[in-house]
Amino acid sequence: MATKRPVLCPNCGAHIKKNGYCSSCHMPLPVLKKAFNTSDYYYNIGYDRAVARDLSGAIDSLNISLRYNKKNIMSRNLLGLVYYEMGEIVNALSQWVMSVNYQPSGNLASKYLKELRQDPTLLANVDQIAQKYNQALNYAKSEDFDLAIIQLKSVLSSNPHFVKGYLLLALLYINSDNYERARTTLRRVLKIDKANTLAIHYLHEMGDTDENIIEMSKESVENDGLLDEEEAITLSTTGAKSDNKIKLFFGDLIEKYKAKAVSRGEYGEISFAKYSGIYVLLGMVLGIFILYFIVVPAQKRKIINEKDELIKSYSEELADKNATINSLTNEIADLNVELEAALNPEEDVQNPLPDYSGVENGMSDEDLQNLINNE
Repeated sequence: MATKRPVLCPNCGAHIKKNGYCSSCHMPLPVLKKAFNTSDYYYNIGYDRAVARDLSGAIDSLNISLRYNKKNIMSRNLLGLVYYEMGEIVNALSQWVMSVNYQPSGNLASKYLKELRQDPTLLANVDQIAQKYNQALNYAKSEDFDLAIIQLKSVLSSNPHFVKGYLLLALLYINSDNYERARTTLRRVLKIDKANTLAIHYLHEMGDTDENIIEMSKESVENDGLLDEEEAITLSTTGAKSDNKIKLFFGDLIEKYKAKAVSRGEYGEISFAKYSGIYVLLGMVLGIFILYFIVVPAQKRKIINEKDELIKSYSEELADKNATINSLTNEIADLNVELEAALNPEEDVQNPLPDYSGVENGMSDEDLQNLINNE
């Protein structure tokens, strides 16, 4: 009978105890699996964004992936490639060095570092480019804008994919109201990182609409006149090699990482194509159920309530009108009585005086009293 293979901790590699906790780092296995699956999920999002040239979005997703699993070699290597494509060579080297430390063998980062070592010119210029960019930043802060622009153009001639340099240069052009130059600079940014939020924000501030930005990103940046002739010559002699290597690395991203996209597990994206017919049928049944057992009864109750409210309203209105009619009828009767009394005043005499015309003179008092009583 084959022995059961022990379960190892995905974080530190130690054995998992029977209670589900790691014997070394004491982390619960379900939590670790969930964290690692989430890391893989964000890696795939970062990969999709990188292929679509949403590089800033890819950086955000890959950093989240590494937050859940700092040893995710795929995420770290891809993050280094994206940094390299955006001209941030120091950040790229940092990611690849950490990746090699976590996994010394069978790591693509080793190949990237080896290729960089074979280009001593690029490595020698990395520190100089960083110093020039920092100097341009200091010039901009001290409002020496012309010196800052000259320094940035020198930086970009050595590193034509340096997105941060283009963004600072565009900001300086905007400050000097040179909007056409700013748009030309930002067009280069969108060619490298088509969804760069700062570039889009600057264009919106200059009055460009989203439609204009989309059309602008499709235009060619060759011979756009952004650099002076002297700097263009410098670019063609010193920067071309670096630019080609950048394209090589990003091509490496497309080819090597496409086949290695991590399965997302329970957090992954599932293909629903083969179940589409079942889902359509279930959707129809659910729709009919909702229609006949929820929607129709609710509509019936609504109609009945409206009918009851209408009957109640009409009943109240009818009662008010009947009361008004009765009041007016009584008033008319009283007026008729008054009218009849006014037309026949003789009938109002209740006790007419007795007729004493036949009483003769000399009648005794007793006879007179009897006569009055008889009357």
